Parts: sequence; structure tokens; C-alpha cells
Amino acid sequence: MKYYKDYDLEDFLQDDSFRRWVAGEADATEGLWEEIVRLYPDKKVIMQQARELIVTWREHAAIVTDQQLEDQVQRILHTTQAGVEEPVQHLMWRKWLSVAAMVTLVVGLGVAFWWKTQQTGNGTGRRVAYAPESSNALQEVVNTTGKAMRVGLPDGSKVSLAPAGRISYAADFIHDKKREVFLSGEAFFDVTKDPQNPFFVYANGLVTRVLGTSFLVKATDTNVEVLVRSGRVSVLPLKEIENPTDRSTELLLTPNQQAIFSVKDNVVSKSITNMPLELIKPDPEAGFVFENQPVSKVFSALEKVYGIPIVYDATVMEKCSLRVELSNEPFFTKLDIITQTLGAAYRVSDGQVVISSEGCR
Repeated sequence: MKYYKDYDLEDFLQDDSFRRWVAGEADATEGLWEEIVRLYPDKKVIMQQARELIVTWREHAAIVTDQQLEDQVQRILHTTQAGVEEPVQHLMWRKWLSVAAMVTLVVGLGVAFWWKTQQTGNGTGRRVAYAPESSNALQEVVNTTGKAMRVGLPDGSKVSLAPAGRISYAADFIHDKKREVFLSGEAFFDVTKDPQNPFFVYANGLVTRVLGTSFLVKATDTNVEVLVRSGRVSVLPLKEIENPTDRSTELLLTPNQQAIFSVKDNVVSKSITNMPLELIKPDPEAGFVFENQPVSKVFSALEKVYGIPIVYDATVMEKCSLRVELSNEPFFTKLDIITQTLGAAYRVSDGQVVISSEGCR
């Protein structure tokens, strides 16, 4: 009998109780696996990898039988164990794993991947390559350090990968007129403009599409957040990719806007980032100093500098004016001062600010 502290990837994949736990099927061992993580924290990464693969396989359980699952586990493990240990490890993709693409990884070929990481020994993270049957290998970078790691992509785009973050991309980076990166964790992307080859980021069920911009993606087990710094991006749940005629859930994000995707509910919502940044410098002469200026001019100045739409009833507020200095305050503090001065209120809805007011005398 093998003890849990000695479990490797193979053991977790073959453990029926672990599979049931991943599938959410409660049994007498409920709570066991959380306890194992607590007792043996070094097993957390392996358990997460096993969990992701099992979830992938079960996504289309009607297609993949238990016997196929068992056979494929043995085939993958045999392949990884028989290979020569190198800093860059080559693994074979399996065509039947294409049914798992909706969860773990989607590429133009419509196949999924499995990883096995290998320490490079250079202290800057881990790098893994995959050899699919099409010979279009994937490179993987894992940040095992305690600080952000800079990663250069083949097209010149740059990624700041947070600690414990992981990205994968094809060695043949531009494929089918697309550039694709697969993310687990948190990363800031500064994308080289190339309108002919859109840039896609896949993160835990959410797809982010850009032409050239800078943005942050944070992917956890429960949510994926996309925060835009410059340019424009669109976000769409991965499950909607298969239905190109229905893009009702696709959202367009502009600077200082963010999207939050609920993995459980498969729902994307749009809002404003917690700390909007100035996209352009305010007028050097006036700045944010207003001397009895109509509120329309104040709102226009905010929209211009922060790029955030401000919606209000111009007719109701036509007599409202402000005498106020807002030079050094953050965006939301500026809004607080403005609305409190006018006896108004504001709320954030769908990536814009909505002002409520009864007008001024």
C-alpha cells in the first residue's frame, strides 16, 4: 500500500476516491483530500495538475469512457516515464484529448495538452516544451521565483509573469493567423501590434482577444479578471467559441475597464478598475482646477483624462456648476467630491459611471 505522502501524479490520476472528489461526488472520504493538502503541502501542485486533467477529461464524459480514461492515463504516464530527462521535456499530444480543449487549452488544431515540468536550474523559472503530432511544439514558462519574471514572446510581445504563474505558447507562435498564449495565474501583457494576427489569451474558461495593447490577466480557480491599461480587448467565455453566431456575452473593454469572469456560472461582467490611471496628462494650465465651471465641462475633463464614460442627464444638471480643485486625488475620490458637493450620487455600471441628480438651483 502506498501512503498519500508518497503519491505521485500517477497515483492521484488512478485513485477512484480522488476522481470522485474532483467530480464533486461526496462519499465517505469527503474532506480527506483537503486534509492531505494541509498535511503534505508539497503535494498541492501535483494534485492541482491531476485535478485539471481529470476535469478536462470529464468535461465530455459521454465521449470519453472510463476505460479510455484508464488507458490514456497509462499511455501518458508510460510516455513521460520512458523519456529521457532533459531541461526541456517533449511529450506527445493525443488526438482523443481534443474533447478536453474547452477546459485546459484551446489551439487552432483543436487539441488539448498535458504538462510535465522540469527544473532548468537557472533560478529564473521553469520551461517546458511539448511535441504534438503536428510537430507544432509548445513552450511553457513557470515562474518559480518570488518576484515577477519578464518573458519575451516570439512576436516581440512582453509578459510580466507573477510568482507561481504559468504561460504556454506555440514555438511556431503565429498559427492560422492567430497568436495564442495559455495562462494559469497572473500576468501583465504588453502586446506588439499586429492587426493581421490577433493575440489571444486563454485563462480558465475565458478568452481575451487583442490586436495590440497592454492589460493584466489574473486567473484563479473561481474567477478570471482582465484589466486593460491601453488599447482595446474583447473577452468571451471559452464555451462560446464553438458558437460563432451567438456572441451576446462578448464584452469590449477599453482602458481602465475590467472584466470579471465567474468560472462556476460562466458569466462575464464589466466594471471599472479599482484604481483608474490617467491615460493622458490633464491640461497643464488648468489641470483639475475648476472655477465656477459647468458640470458638463468637469465631467468632460474626467472622461478625457481617464477614458471612462460618465453618463448623466444634461438637462437636469444644466444649472450645476463647480468651484473645486481635484488635482491630486484618485479618480473615485474626485467623483466623491463632485457628487457630495452637488448633492448627487454615482454608481458604476457596465464599465461606466452613472450620475444621479435632482439638479441645481
